[in-house]
Amino acid sequence: MMSAMARNRLLLLALNLIWVMTGSLGAQTGWVLINHRLAGNHGGGSPASWMVRATDHFDIYYERQHERALDEIAREAERAYARVSFDLKHELAARVPLILVQTDRELPQDRRQASELVRASGAPDRDHVLLALEPSDGRAVLLVHELTHQFEFEMIPLSSGVPAWVHEALSDHETGTWTPSDLVRLRDAAAAGVIPTVAGGAPLDRLWGHAVLDFVAAEYGTQGMRRYLTALRNSAQPSDSVLAPFGITASDFDRAFQTYVRTRFNDR
Repeated sequence: MMSAMARNRLLLLALNLIWVMTGSLGAQTGWVLINHRLAGNHGGGSPASWMVRATDHFDIYYERQHERALDEIAREAERAYARVSFDLKHELAARVPLILVQTDRELPQDRRQASELVRASGAPDRDHVLLALEPSDGRAVLLVHELTHQFEFEMIPLSSGVPAWVHEALSDHETGTWTPSDLVRLRDAAAAGVIPTVAGGAPLDRLWGHAVLDFVAAEYGTQGMRRYLTALRNSAQPSDSVLAPFGITASDFDRAFQTYVRTRFNDR
């Protein structure tokens, strides 16, 4: 069965939308009642009342029956925001709309359903985070993952020329976790000695991009990772110039990365 994280990742790619999830306990300015008609799994078009709670960084759109969950969601979300903001040394320029649904089965499956839910909730027509309250297992990790996307698209927009792997890899890296299937792939690769050379600009996928960012952060700290991301963004094609902030050659970088992978993901 597909994990909740995998389902959200596929949904993000399929819709080409940014769903940002969060909320906060501080600076609560109250509630606004918004009446709309819901579609799909949200009542089959019957009238329903939506409300919005304004917090430090987000506007949380929810139905009345979800009100009990708001404080818990807010705590998880603010921790996620603090973590990503600290690592990337960035504050989002605008508040992020967060739309709550009850279960992951209620997540939109296409653009039409997504637009219907946004209109029904009363959220503004811009980037959102969509969060299912259930299942709660792994929800905090998903918050970090999807919130990182919001930071990425503000700091390193798709038009910046940064390699395609960076956006998913950075979101994975920020969670500080690996899925079991990804760990199996990395352990198999480490055991077989099939580790890509990465410094010279070879194209990476999400898996190896995640491993590279983990390596850079372990070797040079979060500040080093930010320098690496800046160099990638400013380089038309990844090359030795990307490694200039580290004062290391491509061959030395690749050698250190391969040692890191063999050590970090050794299955023994």
